[in-house]
Amino acid sequence: MTTIGDVAREAGVSKSTVSNVFSKKRPISAEVTNRVIEVANRLNYVPNHMARSLATKRTMIIGLKMPTYAEYELSSFETKIINSVVKKCSENGYRVLLDRIAEEDEMNFVSNDPVDGVILLNPLDEDQRILKYKVSKTPFVIIGRPNDRNGDTKYVDNNNTEMVKEVGEYLMGLGHKEILFLNASLHMTVAEDRQSGLKQAYDNYSLPFREEDVIYYDPSRCKDGSQYGYTSLLENYRKKKYTAIIADTDRVALGVIRAAREIGIDIPNDVSLVALSNNETLAHEITPKLTSMELQPEKLGEEAASILMSTLNNELAPKNKMIPAKLVKRDSCMGINERFQQTLEGRR
Repeated sequence: MTTIGDVAREAGVSKSTVSNVFSKKRPISAEVTNRVIEVANRLNYVPNHMARSLATKRTMIIGLKMPTYAEYELSSFETKIINSVVKKCSENGYRVLLDRIAEEDEMNFVSNDPVDGVILLNPLDEDQRILKYKVSKTPFVIIGRPNDRNGDTKYVDNNNTEMVKEVGEYLMGLGHKEILFLNASLHMTVAEDRQSGLKQAYDNYSLPFREEDVIYYDPSRCKDGSQYGYTSLLENYRKKKYTAIIADTDRVALGVIRAAREIGIDIPNDVSLVALSNNETLAHEITPKLTSMELQPEKLGEEAASILMSTLNNELAPKNKMIPAKLVKRDSCMGINERFQQTLEGRR
């Protein structure tokens, strides 16, 4: 069996250089890297990750925690986060262990994870995972805002409060006052921040904010976002004729559109619609083209992984980083006055 020493002798370098070529812990010139890899391939050398882990006391594995529930399918947003995390970790010599353990079972696996660090998604208002990882002294970074009273948890997020305030003010600027908000799950910090942003928009327009106009996703009632949007419109539009809807994701918006077509609601002529995520392909394939908020999921994943890499290497890293979001205006929103004008023209 070929050893690291065999590769080092054949390539004319030290064993530590060969190790660094494969671990990527230290920069090695392209010329030396190519020579080492060529020799390793020729000699059929395979790096012994277990031996390296024993020597360095590192597994060179990062855990990516995405707590889910039965029948859950990854969204485009989550897939882009995964891709960017894997890319950044791979550049630094780490593999990624994607963990989709159900939320209720996740706590049993915290202390047994064979990982050097963790990236967590979907933080809750009271999140026991954060406490457990702190107690176990496992380095971790959160994508999303933690409810961290000590302010020492590293995280990457969009400014969800400002983001939804902008969406609310955009709709109110079009004349909409009766807005149905299909929010994320109750007790998630993102849901709290987004509701706060919408309330600020109402306050800025001196309009009354009503909590009954905010619905929270409940996975025990709806198997996915599309069903959530579908049932929410059917149940709530009968009670109140909303003129605009803010959907938590583009999948939720798809469900809203499906229900709207069933009961004869025209988007945007009867109801304007905004999604708080931006699947470019989906947004352009939907009729009308969906007004969306671009969250830059690739940047969220990349920055979270970058902060974790710096932490593992004992380098200075920011406590948190906010990734800007951008409202992408397409065809699914219409002003109240514009709608009224079209109605008058249709009667002529």
